[in-house]
Amino acid sequence: MLSMLSRKKIAAIAMCSACFSFWGMEAIAAPICVNSFPEMMPQLLADLPSYSNRVIQRARKLERQEDTFSYVIEAGLPDFRPLALKQQQFTPSAADTTEQVFFSTLNRQYIKNQTITLENHHWLFVTPSSQGWAVVHLLSALHQTEPGAIAIPPRNATNGSVGKAIQLWLRDYNAYCPE
Repeated sequence: MLSMLSRKKIAAIAMCSACFSFWGMEAIAAPICVNSFPEMMPQLLADLPSYSNRVIQRARKLERQEDTFSYVIEAGLPDFRPLALKQQQFTPSAADTTEQVFFSTLNRQYIKNQTITLENHHWLFVTPSSQGWAVVHLLSALHQTEPGAIAIPPRNATNGSVGKAIQLWLRDYNAYCPE
């Protein structure tokens, strides 16, 4: 069995295996272990562009002539005020431990010598599990910039680039900060 120190070393190596070092400074810092999701969220948002862009790069098809992928350049503006989601069909047998957070990402696309900047809004649901925090669901919607435009409904983005990036970040965080 691995000692706690060995597990932390392995987790730190895993977390920084894809980050680069420049004069001894790492692009992604080891996490600071905290007890609550709101305290953890600033760390997640700071690392989210890097994690998302790695997910996007892994999904690319190298034989494509056109590169229309967007790149996440910033994540922020967390809002922890939950929307009331009452269960009206049945009486729950266990307490609801799901936490909600709203946040935004700024994405950039390069198409035919043009730069397009997009703002996305996300609604993330997480819950504590036996392995640490886990993603329950992620909804995302594109910000409408044109007045009078029809609002695009939120889509399930749990398995999209941002959803996968959050799952990977939580996996690394949970490995480094076991409960």
